[in-house]
Amino acid sequence: MSARRARMSVLLLPSNDVRSTMRGVWLACCLCVIVAGGHAPLAMAGQGRSASPFRPLPPGEPVADARIDRVERWLKAVTLHEPGVDDDALREVGSWSNRDLQTLWIEVNVVVQLMRNPRKGIFSVRPDSQRAPTEIRYTARQLGRLVALACAAGGIIAEPHCVDIKAATSLDADLMRLSGLAGAARLRGDGNYVLRRGALLHSDVAILTPRSAMDPVSPSPLPGPQRLRLEISDGRDVDLGQDAVHWDIARMVLDYVKPSGADAPAPGRDAMVRQWYTATAAWMQHVEQHDHLHLARAREIFPADPEVLFLSGCQREAYAAPRIQSGIRAADLPAGMSLGVASPRGELRQAEAFFRRALEVKPDHVEARLRHGRVLGGLGRHADAAAELRQAIASADDTLLVYYGNLFLGAAEEELGHRDAARLAYEQAAALYPDAQSPLVALSRLARRYGDRPGALRAIQRVFALSSDANERNDPWWTYNVAQARNADALLEELRRPFQPGAAP
Repeated sequence: MSARRARMSVLLLPSNDVRSTMRGVWLACCLCVIVAGGHAPLAMAGQGRSASPFRPLPPGEPVADARIDRVERWLKAVTLHEPGVDDDALREVGSWSNRDLQTLWIEVNVVVQLMRNPRKGIFSVRPDSQRAPTEIRYTARQLGRLVALACAAGGIIAEPHCVDIKAATSLDADLMRLSGLAGAARLRGDGNYVLRRGALLHSDVAILTPRSAMDPVSPSPLPGPQRLRLEISDGRDVDLGQDAVHWDIARMVLDYVKPSGADAPAPGRDAMVRQWYTATAAWMQHVEQHDHLHLARAREIFPADPEVLFLSGCQREAYAAPRIQSGIRAADLPAGMSLGVASPRGELRQAEAFFRRALEVKPDHVEARLRHGRVLGGLGRHADAAAELRQAIASADDTLLVYYGNLFLGAAEEELGHRDAARLAYEQAAALYPDAQSPLVALSRLARRYGDRPGALRAIQRVFALSSDANERNDPWWTYNVAQARNADALLEELRRPFQPGAAP
């Protein structure tokens, strides 16, 4: 059987609190670790201190005119991109270098501030990879261009300050079209046209045109958020480099979303922002790109959302798996950096807490209860696990979940010494998926455990009788690590639908 391609991400942290997250590439048997500045949790006890590989950007560094040109091109791409489509606008933004994207993060940040207050003239930004904010200084001409762009992006070109500076005279047809679309959205009560579509643009770049190439790690000052990717293959690190910051830009613009009637940004009150986080987090887990910075930020904004808590638990459950743990233990990391992944038991404890919180918010979340039961079993709480799993099986109307439930219930009953109950659960799992080998192997092990050699042989002979073609063996256990995100494509389609051509305003 060929090795399943994995796309995993964990957190690699410089031990001086420069934080990061990860995204991987498609490599056989590979764990890809990506580091990025962001809202990562600081539960990293015992890390040493050392000099940062990055130095903060010097205050007042001159801004090149090309950076203003790029934010203008970005605004046009936001307008022209059709969500979910690999179009020219997507490919242009996807072709920009990481340094281009880091400076874009700054200029977009400034433009959004100007959308809210066109008279603002002093700007500072602080990526989460920096401890202190950096002052951004523009020439009078550059600031005038940025204000005009903000007038268009905010749909406020007819407001007094935008009229006073004659913003409309400096805008071409594409930007005037953007202004009209943003203004129409404002009239409908939503002043977030560019923010929503900007987040969709960058998440589409990350999803539809993922990069495999990385820039070399540079010790020179870099503006904007820092994202590194460490690739590990066959238990060894094979590459370390800087990766694109598309997810950082998408999260940043959504942080500025103001729901209708709000006086200040409040993304936690916005349905589209929640939908974006759950859909994109599900997609990351579907392709095994576990970015726990992404979910950490989602929990900050939506601390009691059951789906966010459920996906957080699934992520930590995945981190406890042997194939991830072994790859992490073998990783040869740069000096001063440590991995933000706990021991298997530590990860299971975090997973248990997330699943428990999800169930407190939504007691009828069957899949959260199922996984909670499995994690309890992994922590040695087999009686509690069996109780949770029986409740999940009784409530489930999905054959897949009933299969998992019986497979895990069999393991819990086996550990409790309930031989007959364990055998019944395994047999029920086998009946649901006759081509699956996992419950048959479990039955053979159970028989052998009790000295029943003939029973063990009968069960393993059932395995040998299965097709020799692994592609014909339908065993859901092989995809358990991504099964929680089996609806990722549907979630993305639902997220994009209101922004596609022909959608009702």
